[in-house]
Amino acid sequence: MVAPWTVSRVDLSVETGRVDGWAEHLRRTRFICPECERELAVYDHSEERSWRHLDSYAFLTYLHARPPRVQCPTHGVHQARVPWAEPNSRLTVLFERLGIDVLKECDVTGAAWLLRLSWDEAWHLMDRAVTRGLAARPLVVPARIGGG
Repeated sequence: MVAPWTVSRVDLSVETGRVDGWAEHLRRTRFICPECERELAVYDHSEERSWRHLDSYAFLTYLHARPPRVQCPTHGVHQARVPWAEPNSRLTVLFERLGIDVLKECDVTGAAWLLRLSWDEAWHLMDRAVTRGLAARPLVVPARIGGG
């Protein structure tokens, strides 16, 4: 876990094949407004969210946290970013990287099976990766259009 975040609790269920971990941030930590990057005190916290993380051995692993929210004088109340996931994702960055590598090697159905995701989750993972890739690509204007 990356500071100021710490693991506060871990539950292992052999019966369900699942590991759940909870993250909390240190008190008095200041977070960044996602709009303007201004450092602000915590306003409150969002409801608890969970993110799928890399499996721990054969156990499905989930990270849980209540993301802090900040009140920016310019942009209002926004959820601060967490270091382990992209905004609006239900997967950690590490899990997404693995998922993208798997999707490069097989179709969505095969990737979903290997990653133990639903087909929709695997498709959305691929869609987000393609969107990020296209946004990072420089816009190139062709020197000439047509043959010749």
